[in-house]
Amino acid sequence: MRRAFFAIALVLAACGRNERARTPAAPADHPVPQQSAGPDALVLWFPRAGGHVRAFPYPSLDSALWTSADKAPALERVLGFDDEAGSVTGVDQKGAVVRVDLRLGAVSRDAKPKLTRLASSDGSSVYGIAKNGSVVRLTPAGQWTFKAPEAPHDVIPEPDGSLLLVADRGDKTTVWQMHPPDRQLTDTAHLPVVGRALRTMVGDRVYFTVDSGLIGLRNRGLEPVPSVHLDHHVRALATTPSGDRIYVAQDSADAIVVIDRYTHKIDTRISLGGQAIDLRMDPTGRYVLARPAAGDSAWVINVGTDRLVGAVSTEWRADLPAVAPNGWLALLSGHDVALVDGESLRVEKTVKNGAGDTWLFITWNGFRRPDTPSDQALTLADSSARDTSAGQPAPDTGNVFATAPDTTGAAGARPATAPPPPGTAGDSAKGAAQGVGLGGFTVQFAALRSQTLADSLARTIAVDGAHPRVVQAPHNGDMIYRVVLGPYATKDDALRVAKASGASYWIYPGVP
Repeated sequence: MRRAFFAIALVLAACGRNERARTPAAPADHPVPQQSAGPDALVLWFPRAGGHVRAFPYPSLDSALWTSADKAPALERVLGFDDEAGSVTGVDQKGAVVRVDLRLGAVSRDAKPKLTRLASSDGSSVYGIAKNGSVVRLTPAGQWTFKAPEAPHDVIPEPDGSLLLVADRGDKTTVWQMHPPDRQLTDTAHLPVVGRALRTMVGDRVYFTVDSGLIGLRNRGLEPVPSVHLDHHVRALATTPSGDRIYVAQDSADAIVVIDRYTHKIDTRISLGGQAIDLRMDPTGRYVLARPAAGDSAWVINVGTDRLVGAVSTEWRADLPAVAPNGWLALLSGHDVALVDGESLRVEKTVKNGAGDTWLFITWNGFRRPDTPSDQALTLADSSARDTSAGQPAPDTGNVFATAPDTTGAAGARPATAPPPPGTAGDSAKGAAQGVGLGGFTVQFAALRSQTLADSLARTIAVDGAHPRVVQAPHNGDMIYRVVLGPYATKDDALRVAKASGASYWIYPGVP
C-alpha cells in the first residue's frame, strides 16, 4: 500500500554556479536592462477560455508582436517551450497535448491516446502513461510506445534525452533508466516504497522523499548519493537553476530549510511565521515564492541572501504567481495581474483583465525579422494593445508581427509556384505591371528557407478564393521563399486582405 505522503523527484543541474553569489535584483527605479543582442523578453497570453494566442514584448506589453492564426483550446497547464523549434507544448482541460507553433501560427491537438502524468523536459517530446500502463512519447514527428516490466506510476524525462520510469515492485520502488527510442533498460535502482513524483528543472540527480528525509540517485548510472535527514515529511521542493541548493517546505514547520547538495546537510532555515505548502523557483534563481497553507498570498524569499523579503497578495494557479525576466513578480489580483518589484514589493504596472489569460514568460528572438541584425530592435506591424493601467483590454484585431521582406533580393524574385488565377489576387500583380509598380503594397505571410514549408503554408491561406504565391530571392548566400499576396494599389487594400486571411502578416511597399 502506498504511503500517505508525497514522494517528490527533484532534478538538479550539474553546473557549479552558486546563486548566493548573485547580486539581488535591481530595484524598480533601475530595471534590469534587456540586452538587445540576446533573446527578447516576451510574454505569451493563452486565453483561459480558449482563443487566439498572443505574444507581447516584456515589460512594455503595449503592442502585440504576434497572434496565432488558429485558436488554442483552454489550457490546463504549459509543459514547456522549445526555443529551437519555436513551439509551446501544453495540456488542455481535457487532458490532450496541445502544440502552438510560433513561427506558423498553427495550433495542433493530440487527443489520442489518453495519457496521464504528462511531462516534457524540452517542450517538444511529451511523455505520458497510457491506460494499459504503457509509456508513450508524443513528438511532432510521431508516436513511440514502450511496455515496462511493471506499469510505472511516473515518468521523468531528462534534458539529455534519457527517461526515468518509476514503478512500485513488491515492497520496493524501482527506477529504470532508458534512452528512447532505444527500448533497452540501461540501468535499474531499488528504493524504499515512494509515491508519486513531482519534477522541477533539469540536472544530474533525482531525489525522492521517504519518512526520514531525502534519498537520491545520480542520473548517470543511477548510483545512490548520500541521503538527507529531515524532521518532518516534505510538502514541496524547489531547486536553484544550478542545483547547488534545495529549498524544502515541510509538514508542521514554520520555516523553509535550505540544503547544500554538496554537503547533504541543512545550510539555512528561513522563518516564515507559518507553514508553506508549495514552492516556486525563479527560472534565473533570484527569488523563491512560497505558498502559505491558508489565504491567497505568497512569501517572497531572496535567494542571494536567503532573506524573507515579505508577503504579497495573490491567488495561486499553475501559471501565476511567477517571476518575470526583469525580476518583477506577476501576481493575480482579482481580474487583473499586478507586476510588482521583487525587492520593494511596489506595484509597477497593472494589467487590467490580465487574469483572463494563462501567462508564459519566455526569452526568444524568433519574432525578429530574419534580414534584421540581431542587435536591432523589433519592428511591429499594426498593433493590438492590452491596457496595462486602466480600462478594458483592446480588442483582438488580428494585427500581428510577421516576417518582414528582404528587399535586397526583390529584383531577382520569381514565382516558385503557379500564380493565382485571373480575377483573384493575381490581378493585383497585373495592376502593378500596368502602373501600380513600386507604389503598391504587398502582404507577406512568411519568409522561409524551405520551399516545401512555404508551399504548404500558402495552401492553408485563402482570401476571396485566392491562395498566396511563393516567390524566391537570394539573401546572404541562401535562398528565401516568401509567401505573399499582392501588390495592391493602396495600403488599405492590402490591410483588408491581410486581416481577411486570419494569418500572421507583414505589409510592405513595393513588388515582391
